[in-house]
Amino acid sequence: MIVLDHTAVLALCRGHRLPSAIAVVEVDDPSRRAHVPALCLVAAGMELAGTAAHVGALPGLEFLPLDFAGAAAAGAVEGQVLTATPEAYDGTGVWAVDIGKA
Repeated sequence: MIVLDHTAVLALCRGHRLPSAIAVVEVDDPSRRAHVPALCLVAAGMELAGTAAHVGALPGLEFLPLDFAGAAAAGAVEGQVLTATPEAYDGTGVWAVDIGKA
């Protein structure tokens, strides 16, 4: 599973190539899309207005809701988290993929 954290969502909105390439690929199976926890979308939107409208229109993303099931799914990530701040994941056991700064 590929997850975009709030820094990756911001990078996507600013035209970063890697998250953009992932987000625009339409995949029929929702389990094969990149995932964005709703709280990451909220955090990105607090920094950049219009984020939710922009990201919500992209076919390659699946959104994890702000409910118990969504929180449990985001907390049990077995895959890669795309991030511009990989140091935030130090010591967590999460496989953070550094996308660099946008």
